Amino acid sequence: MEVTYEFKWNKKTENGLNHIPNDILYSIAKQVLDMSAPIIPKSNIPNHKGTLRRATASGGVRGGNGDYYIGSYTNYASRVWKMNDATTHWTTPGTHSQWFARTLKQNGAVITNNAIEQAWKENM
Repeated sequence: MEVTYEFKWNKKTENGLNHIPNDILYSIAKQVLDMSAPIIPKSNIPNHKGTLRRATASGGVRGGNGDYYIGSYTNYASRVWKMNDATTHWTTPGTHSQWFARTLKQNGAVITNNAIEQAWKENM
C-alpha cells in the first residue's frame, strides 16, 4: 500500500513566515536605538550639547533585508564609545560609554521578546 501526500502552504502563512526574521531584526535594532538615547553622553560645550545623541537618533536604523545597523554618526563617537565608564566623569548624569551594548545587556531579553511578538502580530 502506498500513501502519497502533498503539503501546500497557505500563501498568507508562507508570506508571514518569510517576513518575520527580517521584521524581528529591524525591531531589535530600532528598540536598541530608542532605548539607548537617554544614556548617550551629552557634551557640555555650547553649540555641541546633545550632538552625539542627535546624530545617533537622526541616523536611525540603516540597511535592509535582514542586515540592519545603528550607529552614532559623528567623528568622535568611537572615542567616546571606548571611554572607561568607571574612570570617566560624565557631565550628564546617567550617561555611559558603549550605550548600545549596555542597552542590549540590560534589556536584551525584553527587546527580543517584544520584537518577536510584534513581528508575529504583524505577519500572522
